[in-house]
Amino acid sequence: MRNPSKCARRSGHRLATLALGAALITGIGAATTPSVFAAIGRHASQAENAVQSDQASIKAAYEALNAMGKTLASQQKLAYDIKMVTDVITGKGKKMAVNGTASVRFERPDHLFVDLKTDTMERQFYHDGNQFTVIAKKDGYYGQLPASASTREVLISTAKDYGIEIPVVDLLEWGTPEARKIDLKKAKRVGETTLDGKAVEHWALHSGGLDWEIWITTGEKRLPMKLITTNNHLPEKPQFTAEVHWRDGSSINDTMFSPHLSSDLKPITFNKIQPAPEAGQ
Repeated sequence: MRNPSKCARRSGHRLATLALGAALITGIGAATTPSVFAAIGRHASQAENAVQSDQASIKAAYEALNAMGKTLASQQKLAYDIKMVTDVITGKGKKMAVNGTASVRFERPDHLFVDLKTDTMERQFYHDGNQFTVIAKKDGYYGQLPASASTREVLISTAKDYGIEIPVVDLLEWGTPEARKIDLKKAKRVGETTLDGKAVEHWALHSGGLDWEIWITTGEKRLPMKLITTNNHLPEKPQFTAEVHWRDGSSINDTMFSPHLSSDLKPITFNKIQPAPEAGQ
């Protein structure tokens, strides 16, 4: 990134089934004593309360996420630095942690600069409203694509057509009408703590095959400070962790979005991703 009450209802049904099972095991049939009926009633009541509690937690989580989105979307300029760790699955099904940093500078709707550095690569990404540029200084090349569209549209098309994906740029569209909808299945407010000198609210969430935790600042301006995701679709359950450090967006200027192409860089052509062959071909 879904019905948030399904899991809770299944839990409630299981509680009632366990109560009936206990009655059957003890050999009590139609002449069940009032105490057994009372036990079943208590289980049903607990199940109903659990559903209501889950729904209340999910509602509160949506409110926190929406408030965060409202803060992000209200900013014409966004500036933040990321410290991240990504689990990479090797050919033998083992996990390898790759560390990295990213500096993101964004001005709505069509200017972006990202300086990405990891254990395995370094890249710079630019969108100036007309062109999308990728620079690999250590490898000695750069590539450019025409991109006279919004940054959101450019990021979607380059990921789809060329496999170019930039981490933690989802924050750029959060809270906007075009943002992907989040369908929470479970939510829990863990508590409050402090990150980077700011008071934050810690949430543990589940949506589809993704478990994630997010730390959001309290107060009027709600900003994400930390994020952990766990991909449950894969047996290795790889995680992605990002610590977000917010910077003063007023320092952003147009020169940040113009790439400097030194003479030692060679231009390359991006090749489109070829669709996978259909079965039997």
